[in-house]
Parts: sequence; structure tokens; C-alpha cells
Amino acid sequence: MLRTAEDLSDESRIQLDVAVSTWSTDIAVERFITLLNALVGLLARREEEPETPPPPRREVTVVPSPGNGSGSLVASGPIPEILAYWKRLDETARAIQAAQRRALREGTEIPYDVDEIVTTTGRPLPLDRLRYELQLGATFDTDGVHVPQERFRLNVTVPVLTLLGASDAPGMLEGTTPIPPLMARELAGRQTTWYRVLTDGCPATFLPLPAERYTPSPAMLEHLRLRNSTCAVPGCTRPTSWASECDHIEEFDHDAPEQGGRTAIENLHLLCWSHHQDKTAGLLDPTRLPTGEREPGRTRWRIGSRGDHVDVTDDTDSATLVAVAQLEKDWERHLAHKNRPRPSSAHRDEADSPPLASPPPPRPEIPPGPWDPDDPPPF
Repeated sequence: MLRTAEDLSDESRIQLDVAVSTWSTDIAVERFITLLNALVGLLARREEEPETPPPPRREVTVVPSPGNGSGSLVASGPIPEILAYWKRLDETARAIQAAQRRALREGTEIPYDVDEIVTTTGRPLPLDRLRYELQLGATFDTDGVHVPQERFRLNVTVPVLTLLGASDAPGMLEGTTPIPPLMARELAGRQTTWYRVLTDGCPATFLPLPAERYTPSPAMLEHLRLRNSTCAVPGCTRPTSWASECDHIEEFDHDAPEQGGRTAIENLHLLCWSHHQDKTAGLLDPTRLPTGEREPGRTRWRIGSRGDHVDVTDDTDSATLVAVAQLEKDWERHLAHKNRPRPSSAHRDEADSPPLASPPPPRPEIPPGPWDPDDPPPF
């Protein structure tokens, strides 16, 4: 058997051993040799045949670029489809650019003038910018499928000191992607409404809803997004901005709501759909741990049936930690300067003392006798 299979690869030999181990032990020798040769020949032919490559995947992924606040949208698929899409996109961009040139030359209304850049610069938009704007503004054919309204707004968290120009701490997009301070200020400056987020660990959290209320309020959902920008399960990186579900850590009792499972911030978290199913199936069991009044919350996750667990701390705002550390340092310097002992004048060295100022010259006395008030003063 070894000589028969000596030309096979290691993987084929393993498959051969597995197959032979299933044969009956009382098989005839001639039958064994016949089957062995047939099996070895089959495995050898499989090795000679080229492997069929897997079909190309059709997918679109987001790739953030660290450091400069940009990202890429990467579309992958069969090259004929990708090139056909690129050709349509490029031809559309070139047609718009030609129309912009014609409008500038004839003094007519400029088409597709994004942010009035063409009007301001007197030049048509570059093709790269036009392709980008066309993709961002594209509408989708859903074949009649109703697309629900976005569940959450897109959050850009900017430290107040960065907004004031007193700090270069970056902003955060959805709590996961850093944004340069200049871009954060520009984004904030374009908005008509700002939402203030207090990052102090004070106990003034959302009050629990009435016991019979199962669905959390929109404000509570936004608070949960700030606390966990990704799925609350340890190690999961799926963002909670989409495809997330709000879950009660202690199960809500639909039959007797007043007996537990309150709809309160401390008893809620956001999970991706997959891990929500795992928790419902009992594969994940979270428990909130007691913490101090001004400490971030902690959750203990029991995973599987062997009792393994992981403790996870709620997300905190890193910019706040930096600002607080700097303020504490400045306050300590202020107290040290304020409480510094000052030497008294009695113990100062005369050599180091500044010379005393000479007294002003005495005023001349008013001469006796009558004096007319209209005359100039005698001093």
C-alpha cells in the first residue's frame, strides 16, 4: 500500500487512509488490491486536474483610511461587470463636465454645480470629483421594496475644546473612526443643530420607563449608541448604527413586567442580530456588575456552558479624559503657586532690596497776605 501511494501528496494519502479504514477486515486480497489501485488512480487524477477557482465574490466594503479622516468604498466582482459599471460612470462624468464647460463659455446656468465650486472657480469639476458625487447621489432601484427610514442619525462627536480651537483632539465618527480636528470643525460649522453630550460620570442618567413599557425611547437608544458604538458582545466589531437590536440584559417579563427586566439604561444594550440570537438561545449570558457612582458601567459576559466569562467596561470619551487630566494638572499648579510661602520684608536682605524712592519735594508755602483767586496759583 505504501509503494502504491508513494507518488501521492500528503493530503491525498490522508484521504486514502480514511477511505481504507472503512473497509471490512475480511476483504479478499485480490479485492483489496483492485479497490486500492482504483482509489489511488482516482486520487492521482484529481491531483493532475487543475483546481477550479472559486467564482468571484460580489461585494462592497468600506475601508477607512487612518489619520486623515477619509475612507474608500471598494466594489469587488467579475471584471466584466466592474468595467461596464466604470464605463457608465465615466461617460456620465465626462458628459457633465462637457456641459459645465459649455455653460461657462456661453454664460448659461451651470449644471451639477456641487457647492457652487464651478461658479466660484470658473472651471468645471474634475472627473474624479464628478464620479465621486455621482456615486454619492445615486438612487437605488429596490424593485418596489420599502426601505425604512434610518433608525439613527450619523453621529460625529467633537470635543468642545476642539470646536473652540483650544485643542486639536480629533472628533469621532460613530465612536469608531477618528476625524481630524479641522474636518470636525468644518462638519460642525455646516450644521444648524448641535446635540450636546455630557461626558461627566454624574448619576443623572435616564430614568427607567414605566414597568409596562418594553420599547426604549429614541433618546435612550441614542445614549446606548454613545455608550457602545459597536455590538456590546466582547470582540464583536459590528457597528450599532445599523443592523443592531436593543436588548434587555435582564429579560423583560411580558407576563409580569413589574417583577423585573426594567426598560432602563443600565439594563439595556445594543447587539448585532447574530449575537442577539445567541443570547436568546442561552449561549451568551450578560450580567451588569456593581460600580461606583462616578465609574463607567461594567458587564460580565458568560460564554458557553463551561462558565467562562469576560468583564467589559462601557465606552468612555477619550477626549474628556485628556481634557480632565490637563485641567487637573493646571489646577494643581494654580494651588501650588497660590500656597507658595512669600518671604516677609523683615527678612529680606537689604542688598537685594530695591532702593527706596526719594520723597517728593515740599510744596512752597502760600505767601501771607491777600490773594486774588483769579491770579495764578503761587505753587
